Amino acid sequence: MSNKTNIVPEQLKRRSQILLLIVITLSMGIGVTAITSYNILKVMLLENLKQQALFKAEQGRNDIDQWLSIRKTEINTLANSPVVRSLDWQLMKPYLQSEVARLRTFLLIALVKPDGGLINTQGGQPNVKDREFFRRSMAGEIAAADPIVGRTSQALQIQISSPISGKINTSPSGVLMGGIPIDKVVEVISNLHQGKKSYAFALNSKGIPIAHPNKSLIGSPEKPADSFLDSPNLKLAEITRQMVDKRTSIQLVQLDGKWNYIAYTPMKEANWSVALVVPRENIESPLQVLNLLAVVLGGLLIVGLVGAWRQVQMYEQICDRALSYSQQTQQLSATLKELQNTQAQLLQTEKMSSLGQLVAGVAHEINNPIGFIHSNLIHIGEYSDGILNLLELYQQTYTNPTPQISYQLEELDIEFIAKDLPKLIDSMSSGTTRIRTIVLSLRNFARLDEADIKLVDIHEGLDNTLMILNHRLQAISNKPEIKIIKKYGTLPLVKCYAGQINQAFINIFNNAISALHESDQSAPSITIQTFIKDEDWINISITDNGVGISEENRLRIFDPFFTTRPVGQGAGLGLTSAYQIVVERHTGMINVNSTLGQGTEFSIVLPLKAKLD
Repeated sequence: MSNKTNIVPEQLKRRSQILLLIVITLSMGIGVTAITSYNILKVMLLENLKQQALFKAEQGRNDIDQWLSIRKTEINTLANSPVVRSLDWQLMKPYLQSEVARLRTFLLIALVKPDGGLINTQGGQPNVKDREFFRRSMAGEIAAADPIVGRTSQALQIQISSPISGKINTSPSGVLMGGIPIDKVVEVISNLHQGKKSYAFALNSKGIPIAHPNKSLIGSPEKPADSFLDSPNLKLAEITRQMVDKRTSIQLVQLDGKWNYIAYTPMKEANWSVALVVPRENIESPLQVLNLLAVVLGGLLIVGLVGAWRQVQMYEQICDRALSYSQQTQQLSATLKELQNTQAQLLQTEKMSSLGQLVAGVAHEINNPIGFIHSNLIHIGEYSDGILNLLELYQQTYTNPTPQISYQLEELDIEFIAKDLPKLIDSMSSGTTRIRTIVLSLRNFARLDEADIKLVDIHEGLDNTLMILNHRLQAISNKPEIKIIKKYGTLPLVKCYAGQINQAFINIFNNAISALHESDQSAPSITIQTFIKDEDWINISITDNGVGISEENRLRIFDPFFTTRPVGQGAGLGLTSAYQIVVERHTGMINVNSTLGQGTEFSIVLPLKAKLD
């Protein structure tokens, strides 16, 4: 009996110890789990909130980049106009003054010669050989230089410049510069906020503020601004160095005795950076809820496992919320990219529409006088034959002309005129016929009167496109003539938008011609083959024997803005536009096969009766 009594308390004690050990182990496990979960969640949530601030800064950067991109396009278009490329300031001055008035963006536009001499539309003639924009554009770059006080306008401005193309394989023959006020940058920076007491600023390539709420930091012509690289705040100087080096990040730094997050990101269209300063409490205030949760969890540890379970549930809820924030951020980024692509497409569509209207207008204006000349050449030929026959009859009838008539016959060389005049008239008739053919091709290519869906002869569209590009096929400099090999099959009429299909053809032909110009091919050629693929589809194959495309570039060839051409020689929208016309607009297919050093084949497959909008 005594032994049993001693065994039970021992067993109970052991059981209590085991239970206590289990409770302690569970409590420690819950505690470790709770602390670990808290720290992980805090890091995740804080990182997400920081990314939102960085995304806000990137939105402001994109607004400025888009604005600068449009300005660059405007100045580059002017630099490539025939008037500017003439380098005749007497012709350029009224033209550029009218463009300043039309665009309403530029303070002035200037021509800079290779020696740095400048002439602008306001009459100033300083030397700008030391200016950043001049050096960069003479190196072939379309540049947006750091804001600077103009020597003529005496106003803070951004100098947008573009090289003026010289002869083939030579350096630029000059630079066209447009000065624009910095107001747009200041406006975007002023409107960039995230919560109370937040603000933004922009730095140039040397770390000097070009837009800041504190106007004293911007500087003036009398007192240049100091670079943030020389700031006594070492952390701010370090962040400025990263901004100058075109880094993207968000860091916590103490400014004027207060802790702030600085989210910074570089611009794409200029060597500047945009930064968003957000007070620490604006970003970390949602973490106060998390801190309160930690206190509650500490109390729940005393109560036991019920509190731990609740903590796990709340943890899962907050993780779901953090994931939701991350997905929303990704969706916003995707939407922004889609909007940018749509904008690029609209710009390209508007550009091609304007070009089509111009081509059709020029063709119409040329057609009337050429038709008049061509029809009158027939009568001129008849009249000249009659006059020459009459002269011959006179010579046969009056065999002894007067000395004055003999002298005049010898002076005019009537025999030579009688032989050469019909040849001249035939040559003029051949020339006017050629011009009428080109005009007809221009009108057919533009097809402004065929904007609706209709049945189209694809071969006619290919021939009209080649007629337009005939000047690029001719031999130039040390490059031989590009031979066109046509292997046309028998095709039925195709239901499509004729003008858009012609646009796709011209973009693909331009790409092939550029590839052949870049190659060392002694016998460059483009082969066009058409055939019926099956009862519902036709195939158009355009093959060149140029430099070819690498596999990496082939996979990206239809991406918007992707180009392997040097700066200023292509916007990267031609093949993108061709893809959209064939695939998205006409529900067709376009494939690219290429071998480096051997050439590239574009295979276009079109439905015979596409279901078009």
